[in-house]
Amino acid sequence: MPWVKTAADRARDSAVYNDPEYKANRKLVRRRSGGRCEVIEHGRPCGSTDRVQCDHIIPVSQGGTHHIENLRDSCHRHHAQKTAKEGGGYRRGGRRPREADPVLTTRTKW
Repeated sequence: MPWVKTAADRARDSAVYNDPEYKANRKLVRRRSGGRCEVIEHGRPCGSTDRVQCDHIIPVSQGGTHHIENLRDSCHRHHAQKTAKEGGGYRRGGRRPREADPVLTTRTKW
């Protein structure tokens, strides 16, 4: 089943990502990181440039703020790991998987 966004997901995302404080601080975080992943790995920042995105260290849903100290740039790998740990991501829904074609048990004579 594909992952789809619900109306509640879209409303939450709109409120979070259109916040003026978040937009301003996201630019400062990008300048601070130089477009590199800031997640600490083995005692130093990862430094990857693979699909870097701004990430809340403490999620807004858990009381986190848009303050610059709660934001960091993270690469796709680290962001996906963090989202999975938090139980985030989109909710399942949408189409059901196709069922397998029925197996013919008798031969048809034409």
